[in-house]
Amino acid sequence: MQRLVLPQTDLNASVLVLGTALFGSSIDEAGSFRLLDRYYEVHGNFLDTSLNYADWQWPVKGISEKTLGKWLKLRGHRQDIIIGTKGACPRLNNGAFFRLQREDIVSDLHQSLHNLQTDTIDLYYLHRDDPSKPAAEIIETLEDQVKAGNIRYYACSNWSLPRIQEACRYAKESGKRGFVANQMMWSLANVNRHRLSDPTLVSMDAWMTQYHEEGGLSAIPYSSQANGFFSGKYAPGDGQSDSLAGRHYYNEINFARLERVQHMARDLDLSCSVIALAYMLSPAHAFPVYPVIGPKNMEQLDDSLAAVEVQLDLNSIRMLEAH
Repeated sequence: MQRLVLPQTDLNASVLVLGTALFGSSIDEAGSFRLLDRYYEVHGNFLDTSLNYADWQWPVKGISEKTLGKWLKLRGHRQDIIIGTKGACPRLNNGAFFRLQREDIVSDLHQSLHNLQTDTIDLYYLHRDDPSKPAAEIIETLEDQVKAGNIRYYACSNWSLPRIQEACRYAKESGKRGFVANQMMWSLANVNRHRLSDPTLVSMDAWMTQYHEEGGLSAIPYSSQANGFFSGKYAPGDGQSDSLAGRHYYNEINFARLERVQHMARDLDLSCSVIALAYMLSPAHAFPVYPVIGPKNMEQLDDSLAAVEVQLDLNSIRMLEAH
């Protein structure tokens, strides 16, 4: 597995991030451990989780983090692994959706430290934003946690571009590092914003791309394989427009891209999913990109890992991106 130092940090991170949203729940503990062991075996070292992952489907709260914490302790791998987790998590059922008060951030952080059985989080994301709160207050809270040793670096997830700019501007003016990465929904496929079930999700667009290009801010995108849209399971008129992939990605531009991916995959004797992920890993992007993958089994994990060895030239990238 290739590694790339995350700019503004000393984190030498795998270019593919293992997403663990379902670990310990619909992917049981034994299956989760097998995926983690395989990822570690190929020198993967960057894990992505959140305090609330799988809470929507599982009675044990924080089960993803707890599963990772148990694996890290049993295997003795903590010093080899970069943990990225998210706090200030929105409430899924009741109560205030936005939770960016200082006490919310600190409470979530300490719960994550407990779940993960660790003394510090390598990369701590704010899972959502609250535009009503000054970014300066939020940055100061995170800086206090860095000073306390609870987190090493911090980042944002599902923040709008103007709010990222506000936070980074304050950090620069006050002599602080600020966000070292941004996690958004991004893949080769264009997102149907009007059909997202959660309107607070933020996807990559031209303006955000330009911001990343100009400042070199790292991107750590989720849904980097478009919820399996390029897996071969989907096609125009297949009756699956109300599936998750259908709601998010069924449109003319994406079906045209799917057809080009299929042609390229046949020419290179690779899976379509590998081509879609190789696009995300391409050095044609003018800033560091660490895609999050979400395999449910070993076959899917090994398929994603194959993308690391694929190098698409600029012409191929532009052809895939065409409308």
